[in-house]
Amino acid sequence: MGAKMDEYEAELKDSRQRFINDPAISPLFSPECEDRLFARWMLRYNAHGIHMTHDVERWISSAGERCGELGMDQLEKALKAHSRAEAGHDRMMVADTHAIANWWRERYGEPVDADGLLARPPLATAGFYARFHEQVIAGPTPFAQLAIEYEIERLSVTIGPVLLATCERVFHPDASCYSFLAEHVELDAGHTAFNQRQLGGVLAASPGALSTMIETGKAALASYAAFMAECLDLARGDLESERVSP
Repeated sequence: MGAKMDEYEAELKDSRQRFINDPAISPLFSPECEDRLFARWMLRYNAHGIHMTHDVERWISSAGERCGELGMDQLEKALKAHSRAEAGHDRMMVADTHAIANWWRERYGEPVDADGLLARPPLATAGFYARFHEQVIAGPTPFAQLAIEYEIERLSVTIGPVLLATCERVFHPDASCYSFLAEHVELDAGHTAFNQRQLGGVLAASPGALSTMIETGKAALASYAAFMAECLDLARGDLESERVSP
């Protein structure tokens, strides 16, 4: 991978472990996570996640354009080509939101306003995540977008299978409730390898970018954990409201 990429991986090790152990989200990674809580979290994750995925194609393509402006022509071509693989993923989250709402109504006899959830403005954490992307792309090191994509898509490879196993247990046999997650678990190994190669290439050519890449990768993980935690807090609130409603 190269010496600088090895340094990057070593520096991110603790942050990645902190993500998994974060008490605000670690209940989601337990095989004993309660069915109703997990299902409501998935509902919130998908409904609010549209604001995290709608612009991913544009973010990657824009990062490529900015890299081209810096003379990084090969990276520009690679990012623009890669961006097309991210098109329309927010629509999968919309479909999953409706599927989970229908599943909940059939399973528990309680209505869920999927359209109302989808129409809500971005959560604070989702808004921060989007601004983070925009700031990196518009800043002096747009290639640091690679660190964001690497860390976030890498989650599909690490925690994705754990979440998918719980989805299969909770929603079985209705796989329509987790199409977004299932596709990312299947495809993001390839995307992660792509991001790792591109990131390693940038670091080999520009070793001075290492600290920027490290800080960007750490910030990406912290931002995504905060979003997952906010969705979990909202899911708990949903269940509490149902318990106290007449």
